[in-house]
Amino acid sequence: MNRKISILIVALLCALLSTGRAAAQTSCDQLFAKGVKFQQTMTIASQNNAIAQFQKAKACYDSQAKKNLCDQQIKACRNIIAQLRSSRKKPVQEPARRQSPQHAPADTTARDTARSGDRKVTLTLSANYLKFKGKGGDFKKVKVNCNRTDWKVVEAPKWVSYSRNDDGELVIEVEKNPSTKEERSASLKVQCGNAFAVLTIIQEKYKKFIII
Repeated sequence: MNRKISILIVALLCALLSTGRAAAQTSCDQLFAKGVKFQQTMTIASQNNAIAQFQKAKACYDSQAKKNLCDQQIKACRNIIAQLRSSRKKPVQEPARRQSPQHAPADTTARDTARSGDRKVTLTLSANYLKFKGKGGDFKKVKVNCNRTDWKVVEAPKWVSYSRNDDGELVIEVEKNPSTKEERSASLKVQCGNAFAVLTIIQEKYKKFIII
């Protein structure tokens, strides 16, 4: 009888510990999500806010893979800050003088391109992060919303394949995770004009199924 009671107490303690860990991870994920939200706004202040949230999430997480993910996001934020500061230092070009009507070019393509270049570039993604299974082979789509059509991927890990479809979506596929112990993660960066957006990619560890 005493043995049964002891087993019951141990089971209850394990359940309580599991619940506590789950609640802690949920809190950590919330901090990470706040960081991703700040990261999507391309200002120095917002990137600094994102770094602060990722640092809190890193201290909160138990998983080394999640800690590494936070480090990657912090690095991405600092790269964005460097790019923003660099763009501020570029000299402002003086507006071209208006030509007289008799010398105006007949082709208006260059003029229209200049006008479109003067518009503020807006860039958003339909998702901030994607999660894939460890076996690989599946793909997911993310809608890229930009007021220009010349967006492109400028940074991605080697284990991630990507392409652009006719609907203006980014199609992403991942290779099999070689690790059966740790999940892995990385950042994929999209550029449109002088704007950037970061997509976080998380892949679960590879789960082997043993048939007995």
